Amino acid sequence: MELLSYQSKLEEVKFLSRYKRFFVDVKDSEGNLKTVHCANSGSMKSCLIENSTAYILDSKNPERKLQYSLELLSLDDGYACLNTSRANHFINELFTNTIGKEKNKEILNAEFPYELFLDWNEFKKEVKFNSKTRFDFCLSAKEQVRKCWVEVKSVSLKLSENTWAFPDAVTERGQKHLQELMLAKKNGDDSWLFFVLMRGSEIEPEILKNGFRVAHEIDSNYSKLLLEARKSGVKIALVIPGISPTGFSLRKFYLLN
Repeated sequence: MELLSYQSKLEEVKFLSRYKRFFVDVKDSEGNLKTVHCANSGSMKSCLIENSTAYILDSKNPERKLQYSLELLSLDDGYACLNTSRANHFINELFTNTIGKEKNKEILNAEFPYELFLDWNEFKKEVKFNSKTRFDFCLSAKEQVRKCWVEVKSVSLKLSENTWAFPDAVTERGQKHLQELMLAKKNGDDSWLFFVLMRGSEIEPEILKNGFRVAHEIDSNYSKLLLEARKSGVKIALVIPGISPTGFSLRKFYLLN
């Protein structure tokens, strides 16, 4: 059962090229060229395969400069979602159906580790941690001062046949988030980093888990900080959604520590 669904049907097109970071050219079924928005600030390394099947979403907003947005590409390992905000939307729906709720096996297919989040009964998104940082989610409970901070990272990089990794470019922002997650843990709060693997829909989850790693050859500082974060008690999870042109479901949730 889908946790997050597209509210309108995606249009199937052919991917041509990406440029100026947020612009993508595609060709529709009638051969017309369309320029669409790309909500992804990363390099999208390993994803930009010319003439691959792509899926775009109509914003239905006449005020937008680019009416459509790139959502999915169909690659050798299955669908890849290139709109990085979808990872956060998906985790928002995941928490909506789990935090403070009884087990819902129909929706979550018994894959969510409820026992790891029993201390929390409510959550908010985009919460200020300090003057420098906001985390994607903050979990809390009225009866305690302690909180749980969660940062979400969308993963789309494939390095080899059975290797998927994060990040796809040097990420100073990601490095800062790791430092702040360690600070939160030092202050007595819980800290989580969710890697959401937004590609590989045709690959078995165990293969994805075993093949996932940090791209140390791309960002060595991030790799070192992640190791420090593990040792400091920051919990690391790999979340594997099911991806399709209609929406997203939960396939597996792995604790990596």
